[in-house]
Amino acid sequence: MESAARQQSGDPGQGTADRGGPPAPPPGQVLRRWIAERDRTRAAAGPPTQQTDEFRLERAAATALARAAEKQLRLPVFVERLERMGMTLAELPELLPERALLAVVGGRRDALGVVALCPDLLAALIEMQAIGRVTSRPAPPRKPTRTDAAISADFVNALLAELGRECAARDGCPDFGAFRYVTYMDDPRPLSLMLEDGEMTHLSFHFRMGGSGQRDGRLLIALPAEIAPRTDAPPSSGRNQPQLPVAQSAPLAPPPAPASLAETVQQAPIRLTGILCRRRLSLHQLRSLTPGSLLPLTQNVLDEARVETAHGQLLARGRLGEKDGFHAIRLRNIGQDAESAATTPTQDAWRPESFGPPFDGAPPPEQTGLPLADLDHPDAFRLAETMPSMVKAG
Repeated sequence: MESAARQQSGDPGQGTADRGGPPAPPPGQVLRRWIAERDRTRAAAGPPTQQTDEFRLERAAATALARAAEKQLRLPVFVERLERMGMTLAELPELLPERALLAVVGGRRDALGVVALCPDLLAALIEMQAIGRVTSRPAPPRKPTRTDAAISADFVNALLAELGRECAARDGCPDFGAFRYVTYMDDPRPLSLMLEDGEMTHLSFHFRMGGSGQRDGRLLIALPAEIAPRTDAPPSSGRNQPQLPVAQSAPLAPPPAPASLAETVQQAPIRLTGILCRRRLSLHQLRSLTPGSLLPLTQNVLDEARVETAHGQLLARGRLGEKDGFHAIRLRNIGQDAESAATTPTQDAWRPESFGPPFDGAPPPEQTGLPLADLDHPDAFRLAETMPSMVKAG
């Protein structure tokens, strides 16, 4: 009875001692020992450097893209995949999205790169500025225009600034923050002539846009793989050599003060006004003007455009035209215009038969052409003042 009770008590020490073997460990002790050994092995080996760097860069780039879209346009962006790799300039055309807007960006030392926006991303930027939301309609198949580039320029600058902020302390990353939008292209073929041949860093974003991710988007960034020089101490050889103190650069001298205010005044901004023509209208004609009324202009009015200051001072004349989608005035010889204005003042905009009076706030025209033939004649007003005294004396 006593032996049976002893066996039912389940004393492991007694049972093991009876069998003559070593004492059994407590339950779960083997698993804990194996986990501790695995942790020590991983801590000694360290994490894979390349995988850790790729993961951190992917997270930083995704955060920068989402933050730039939110700050600029309140556009929700959900990054699904990001690819980073090195490439050459010859491989760039094969990686660009189809019919993409190619924003050329410039950095330090005239370095050039490209940011490619797919048509869906460009359509989302336009919709957020026009109606404040992203629709699920597919982007129309068309070539990007100058207006599209102007709409997306701020977004490109914001994205590069956010990437530069997120990757500022990263080794092996381009200086994203030093690049800014320069111009745009709708054809990738001239890129091989504009960009410098060499190693480039390629970032490709695949993401969804909109509150419910109703539209897919793709964005590509290709920048020169130039790394800023590090200021660390040079590596020493295997021998124990004394560390030399790092030479500190001399403090920069303050810029020389200008000798006078002339240089500062020369940099003051001046607002100029382009005047095509001035017309003189009667009150009856002015009151009879309605939407769609035609105002006849003088002949050769395009060749007589004027450039004036805010106070109406004539600076130059020229021909009105167009340059890069904007109105422009091709100036003529300013010296000849000044001489003609001095010799024939009635040819300015003050001609009563063709032009009206100057705009509000403009000074009256200088009366430089008045005759001075009576300069030597006696002053009649002063003679009138002396007449009473002469009469009394008589």
